[in-house]
Amino acid sequence: MFVPALFISILLRAFSAQAKVVTSFDECKGFFYKDTEPEGMDQNAKKICQMLEFDSYSYATLYSVHHRIPLYSAYVFDPDCSSTAGRAENWHVEPQISQPESQTDHMIYERDSDENMIKRYQAVSSDYTNSGYDRGLLNPNSFPCEESHKATFTLTNVAPMDSGFDRINWKNWESALRSFLRRKLDFDGGSAAVYIVSGTVPGDHVQIPLRGTSEDPERVTVPSHFWTAVCYKHHLNDTKSFSFGYVGENQLEGGIRLMTVSKLDDQLSELLKTPQSVRIFADDCFDDSKKINEIQGVFDQLINLPVKQGDQSSTDEQSMSRVLKKAVISYEYVTNSYLTVGGSRCKDDHLCGRHGSGYNWCNTVDGKWDKCCDLLSNVVSCFITVSNAKCMSQYPCGYYGYSYLWCYTNHRLNWDYCCKNCCENCK
Repeated sequence: MFVPALFISILLRAFSAQAKVVTSFDECKGFFYKDTEPEGMDQNAKKICQMLEFDSYSYATLYSVHHRIPLYSAYVFDPDCSSTAGRAENWHVEPQISQPESQTDHMIYERDSDENMIKRYQAVSSDYTNSGYDRGLLNPNSFPCEESHKATFTLTNVAPMDSGFDRINWKNWESALRSFLRRKLDFDGGSAAVYIVSGTVPGDHVQIPLRGTSEDPERVTVPSHFWTAVCYKHHLNDTKSFSFGYVGENQLEGGIRLMTVSKLDDQLSELLKTPQSVRIFADDCFDDSKKINEIQGVFDQLINLPVKQGDQSSTDEQSMSRVLKKAVISYEYVTNSYLTVGGSRCKDDHLCGRHGSGYNWCNTVDGKWDKCCDLLSNVVSCFITVSNAKCMSQYPCGYYGYSYLWCYTNHRLNWDYCCKNCCENCK
């Protein structure tokens, strides 16, 4: 009976969600850009290499035992993973945080834990009951593959998130981020790695459970802000690499703002009041303020997509596909000033520019010249012209009997060119 019992024990252990509290992230440094963890965070926080199996880490987490929330989780985006992982009914906790001498080097189901012991330095599910806050995941369960998404359902990966902010604001941005990255990687033939760090800013005034709702109130700090930083590293061409970040106040009315990674570093340094400046990515991962407007345009398009009638929780997949295709093509060409009104590419030695004229143009690879589409909106909107003028509502971009796309821009019948790829069913 000993051998079968031992085999079953090993089998159950292999399929349980596991983690390891470490003194250094060296064991799971691959989740960080250039194998370098963010700087300027709480040095007393616990470092966790989260994993499902003994030798397969899923992501890395820096966890504050003082606030009982993670300061960040770092992970690598996999475009092949399904977005329909769903929610978990069973949550895990990390015994090594509350009991450092514990020999258990893996997560355990919360229901199987000693709650009084666990509560010493980490949150438990009852802290969230009737609090008005969701268990907001930093590493979203919809990003990892099916065999790994269960590892995200640990209370070391969640922080109190306002329910409205979680289910509307943050959800929309997560969905837009996932869609944008999947299409961008597909456009680049998978020749890139995407490093993501999502984190919190511990607040100063609100803790849960609220007084009067629990015998042990005000244990878990509610973050004032949530943030995400993205590093897109192209394997072959650094001109195609970029980074950006966004941060939002943890309330339904709080907006989410997109910015460069260096600006996000500065804002987090101010919000966290850290003695050392925050730096999320080593060398800020190809930080470039010139690319932010294009990325902002993509997110504006994705977040404001129409939803199916009668289903306010799901997006119109066909609309998303069309917008993504145009937006990513736009990002690829606009960033490098390659796309012209007629859809041609500029010569590498003569990119879009004024070149002594009053408009942007370039010499094209087919031996001609053409005006440039130098704004993202020229490609993804049927109501914006090459000069960024707005078409009249009754005159979206179209051919109207000519060989090029154009529209009237005012009642004086002034007109301007539109970009060739601005719409699929132009008149």
